[in-house]
Amino acid sequence: MQLYIHDVGLKGSTTDFPKTINSNISIQKITEHVPDNLKQEVYETLITKFPNGFCNAWGVPLGASSVINKLAINDVILLIKTTGGDGEIPALCHVQGFWREPLLELSDFLWGNTHFPYVFFFKTEDIKLTWFQLKTDLGYKQNYRPSGQVSRVIESRLTDFGGVNAYVDMLRHGIERPSLKDIEEEENEQNNEYEEGERKTREYSYFKRNPKLAISAKKHYGYTCQACGFNFQSVYGDIGKEYIECHHLNPLSERDETFVSTLKDVCVLCANCHRMIHKKKPTISLDVLKSTINKGTEPASR
Repeated sequence: MQLYIHDVGLKGSTTDFPKTINSNISIQKITEHVPDNLKQEVYETLITKFPNGFCNAWGVPLGASSVINKLAINDVILLIKTTGGDGEIPALCHVQGFWREPLLELSDFLWGNTHFPYVFFFKTEDIKLTWFQLKTDLGYKQNYRPSGQVSRVIESRLTDFGGVNAYVDMLRHGIERPSLKDIEEEENEQNNEYEEGERKTREYSYFKRNPKLAISAKKHYGYTCQACGFNFQSVYGDIGKEYIECHHLNPLSERDETFVSTLKDVCVLCANCHRMIHKKKPTISLDVLKSTINKGTEPASR
């Protein structure tokens, strides 16, 4: 799997998203507007992938041929609605059909012109991601603008997330991403918090700014609470799949603003244990909390 991004732009997305991203298209109609030599192959491929007879589609200009011709089945393309402000990236396209030749007639049928002849097919997946967040994840400079281009993301930029597949899974599961607005509000409110509130804000802010540590911790330790053994998926089913909270073993409120954390400095906890471990100050240690669970005793701090 490879990851691509396409900077569609606000004007283009407003005009064309409703036509093929937010609306299903008949495979029969698609087949009618491809060259005769492709009709049978396109129909059989798409109907196998989408047996209900409908799918979504997106196309890119001829100028993107050098990049898009490397596209393969099961690659993923993120569609950027706008790079202004936070920048909305609302759609994930997991490619299930693509033919490496310009489909001018199909482009005209789908979008009313022949400007986007390299067409690929998928089922639109709604995601919550912003351009600011994506740049942060990939290590792009904050002033970087793709300016309408289609680009392939170098896989090494996603090493800390476990590779492209793991990163795409993260997007699909809606793991909370840091936003420019959130960070600015946290920084503005930092000095107005009470002592306990400040600790909570600092830890919350830290994990939002460093999602790679939280993701790595969950991948390393799994999704079962290290204190009580609770697993969200076993209780809540799919809605609880791959959900757990990450906790600093050394309270951030007792550390300098500049620090480096590793996997040895964190653990994973269910929401209840995470609240309990922070109920006292200094924070209750993981071992102490584990020893008091189900005993009904008042835990010591440390």
